[in-house]
Amino acid sequence: MRGFRPLLKKFARNEDGYFAALFGLLAVSLTATAGAVVDYVNVQNTRAIVQQALDTTTLALQPLILTKTEAQLKSQAQDLINQIAAVNGLTITIETADEDESAGILFLQAKIDIPLYFVSLVGIDNITARIASQVTKKATHQEIVLVLDNSGSMADYSRMTNLKTAAINATNTLMANVSATTDVKMGVVPFTSYVNVGKHNNAAAWMDVAGQNDIGNDNFDSDDDESTPYTGPVNRLSLYNQIGIDWMGCVEARAHYSTGTGKHLDTDDTTPTASNKNTQFTPLFMPDERSNDANYANSYMSDTANSCPSVNGLSTRERQERLCKYSPQNTAYGSGPNDDCPATEILPLTDTKQDVIDQINAMSASGGTNIHQGTIWGFRVLSPTQPFNEGGAYDDDLSKVMIIMTDGENTTSASNNINGAYWYSAYGYPWNGRLGAVGWTTSQLEAEMDNRTLESCANAKAEDITVYTIGLSPPNNSTRTMLETCATSSGHAYFPSVPSELDAVFQAIANEIVAARITQ
Repeated sequence: MRGFRPLLKKFARNEDGYFAALFGLLAVSLTATAGAVVDYVNVQNTRAIVQQALDTTTLALQPLILTKTEAQLKSQAQDLINQIAAVNGLTITIETADEDESAGILFLQAKIDIPLYFVSLVGIDNITARIASQVTKKATHQEIVLVLDNSGSMADYSRMTNLKTAAINATNTLMANVSATTDVKMGVVPFTSYVNVGKHNNAAAWMDVAGQNDIGNDNFDSDDDESTPYTGPVNRLSLYNQIGIDWMGCVEARAHYSTGTGKHLDTDDTTPTASNKNTQFTPLFMPDERSNDANYANSYMSDTANSCPSVNGLSTRERQERLCKYSPQNTAYGSGPNDDCPATEILPLTDTKQDVIDQINAMSASGGTNIHQGTIWGFRVLSPTQPFNEGGAYDDDLSKVMIIMTDGENTTSASNNINGAYWYSAYGYPWNGRLGAVGWTTSQLEAEMDNRTLESCANAKAEDITVYTIGLSPPNNSTRTMLETCATSSGHAYFPSVPSELDAVFQAIANEIVAARITQ
């Protein structure tokens, strides 16, 4: 210790600057060394901020791997990460964007230049770090049904042309890059006042061809005496054969019998069984109505025939319901028993894209509008049970989607004739008591059709089916409200003003569905 004290005194008396310079150098080095701890903490904090930002970016972009190229993903990642970089005064570069569609993987790697404040005193201004993020999510299988309005008004203003273009473009998006692990099936339900289930199903187990259910003999009688109710079954396909006309494939709505809270046979997907004929489906057969009377829209044959006695003394109902007139000798004319049946039948779920496109192209505009019938059959196409059982079982790994498009509202026409309506409908006449009653106004009948549409949507949504609705042109207030309520949320309801906007709407929905295909 005694030797060190003289050295200190000598250092204090030294005036040649050598020791001062040496001390200055030592001070810089010591400062840089001590400050390196601060720089290290800053580097780690910066890495943590950028890692979180990169993870968020990867999570946001991963659902797009089925629709975007790696170059597009890299560009979008750079745009997103630049927002973080600007806030923190950093330079971040996305170097790599790798995707693996079949495995559901998106990998991003970024380079970051982090400034060094204290270590820069010894010539090291910054440090380069690389950060990576990978998100892997499993692919969700999807089943999608397009429920498309084919009513007569769709022929106006190129609506059908625009609908076909929009639906086909959406199909190309929805069924693009489909692999064994990301399978997609699609179906099509064209609707007018009815849906066409396909005439090849004339002997299907879910059809009540023999007319043994409660609605099979509606509007038919065998004895020209309306005071004696007719109880015999009516094989409607046999009636078609008798008058030499083919059944086109349309069916009537099932009776509105309750199957539980908020559910009825005509608004749910209760499986049809032979043990309960009311669950089966009745072939459409519009009865021939009274001839030469403007109050009746569908008189297509004479009320008399070789096998029928005179109509003298018969009431209008007796003339309308007599079975004897449906005979080979009585040539049918006019609209006929298939009136308003859409020519394009339902396409069940398929993984063949061209089949979907061909069915869309086959659609044509004609007839009235029954959104309820389109909706409930869209539900049945997605259901895993008959009458169409191509759908998979309801499961978390299977996403089911229904897209309903219409350019109008549920339509019928009340009348003061014996039937209570000017047109026969999927529910028969109001006289049959399956929708309304004689004396109901058009507004009342259409409001009940709206109710059944809503009930069908509610039942579908209860099975976790996502429902999108599109109302073109836009519809009246009550129909708009119905479509908004029918949809999964208000954000799932679209109301384009002109037909040319349909393509953008369908594409937006398709993109959203594709994004939802990848779930954690």
